[in-house]
Amino acid sequence: MRSSLYKYFTKREWAETFLDGEVFFNSLAYFRDYEDGNVREDKNEGNSVYRPEEGLLITNHTQGKTFTMPGFAFESTANQEEILVFCVSRSLTDDLRKRFNAVACVEIFRIQTLCARIERGLPPHATFRAGRVEYYDPNEAPNPRWALPDQIAMSKFKSYEWQHEFRFVFCLTDALGFEKGALRLVKGDAREAPKPGEHHSHLLKARSLRDICRLHKF
Repeated sequence: MRSSLYKYFTKREWAETFLDGEVFFNSLAYFRDYEDGNVREDKNEGNSVYRPEEGLLITNHTQGKTFTMPGFAFESTANQEEILVFCVSRSLTDDLRKRFNAVACVEIFRIQTLCARIERGLPPHATFRAGRVEYYDPNEAPNPRWALPDQIAMSKFKSYEWQHEFRFVFCLTDALGFEKGALRLVKGDAREAPKPGEHHSHLLKARSLRDICRLHKF
């Protein structure tokens, strides 16, 4: 069976524009600060979080002591300002239509061709990735994701698993490189103040996508 991807649109004209070859990317920071009841918004966007329920276990190698810090989390944050994403779903369902308040959906049935056209539309020095989003629980033991910003950009909490998300990701810097994230210990789970200056976008103009897509109207 042929697999497809699906882009939901709240306006029909935006779907038509996409079919004409305009692919609109937003920075991770944009979705980090977006507020719509945890549909498109994600305050942990571009951030890998390890927050065990019993507290963070810390080892002081100098003193040879191990202790627990209740309420603390270990976070590895990618450069949310410089990494831009275009998000789609791997599912076409009535539930997703309702949650995204969509009036139209574009089915992408030649994924590799879309990837090739996006890459051709990017500057030569751009770094590009595409793939499924990995969903994880913040209680899970940390894995190599903390040092890999490209994987951080492709990961979200399991509470978003209903989206069945697939992402096209690019940056014009080395922000997707090994250990290019910022590490910190954080107490609590408070949302940080929005940073509108980090809300960047990029309109990529490719050739028409009508030969590799079809429009679904609701």
